[in-house]
Amino acid sequence: MEKKEKVRQVRAAETRRKIVAAAKKLITEKGFESVAIEDIAREAGVSTGSFYTYFKKKEDVIEELNRSNFLLLAKTVNEIRDKDLNERLKYYCREFLAEIERVGIEICRQWIRNNITPTEMEIEGKMTTKYDHDYLAMRSILDEGIKRGELSDDTPIDDLALYINAQLYGLMIAWCMTEGKMIGSKQTDSFVEKIVKPVLMPYSRR
Repeated sequence: MEKKEKVRQVRAAETRRKIVAAAKKLITEKGFESVAIEDIAREAGVSTGSFYTYFKKKEDVIEELNRSNFLLLAKTVNEIRDKDLNERLKYYCREFLAEIERVGIEICRQWIRNNITPTEMEIEGKMTTKYDHDYLAMRSILDEGIKRGELSDDTPIDDLALYINAQLYGLMIAWCMTEGKMIGSKQTDSFVEKIVKPVLMPYSRR
């Protein structure tokens, strides 16, 4: 019985993966509005009913695509021991935008539409919004800077997490608005050096 349940879980995970991969391929090629759920199911080689087993609507697939690889990013950054705060922030910002680039402009545009009106989703076992998750991720990086003695105890990390994230989202939107011609992941090092580093300087202990 236990073996059958394990096989069922593996098959379910594979079906879900196929649906997500099919949606990514079609939306990247045709745009979100031009792709129907039936198209995604056909491309994935599953029934339309199978799609609804895993997702209620197309927008849910977008959330799946844009959620999975962000979850461990802040944790990864906070585990880096051989880089100072400035370099860790560069890594975070670079990887944040690089992941957006990997899923493509069409999917990013729909993700932005989805999140303009925040809806709760389950992230790491807790109900939250994508914005709140990103805010807490940035806050944890700054808080780690205080713990390591890189920033003073009076550093306004709540405000700074808000402002840095707002800038990062702005870079992402500018990337979409210019068809990828402006502000990509390769330019985030300059963003940290010219914008973030000077803001943190009054609180720096190193």
